[in-house]
Amino acid sequence: MNLMDNNVGRILPSINSIERHDDNVLLSLTIDADLRCFRGHFDDVAVVPGVVQLDWAIIFAREYLLMQGDVLDVSVLKFQKLLLPEMRVQLEIIKKEPKKFVFTYFMDNDKFSSARVELS
Repeated sequence: MNLMDNNVGRILPSINSIERHDDNVLLSLTIDADLRCFRGHFDDVAVVPGVVQLDWAIIFAREYLLMQGDVLDVSVLKFQKLLLPEMRVQLEIIKKEPKKFVFTYFMDNDKFSSARVELS
């Protein structure tokens, strides 16, 4: 058995659509049930860990808003509802300054999580 087998698997949700503007992006995502983050988190009810939600926002901010740098600070981080397998959600990322952005995961009137991120 290869020890790396445990590290194989998808890490990002499926992107259904993308709306890009100068300083913001809106992604429609499907939280696929086969994502690696669900392994062991938790056995009875799988949920997307908060650190993974933050990581996705950073990855997508770098990709679509060309944000660069390491994470310097995360503030006003709030988790309101659980993100579960096969959910469809919107992720809005807004560039506030060259090194700062805010993100929100939501669907209709339900807000799942949000934060402000500052890069170095």
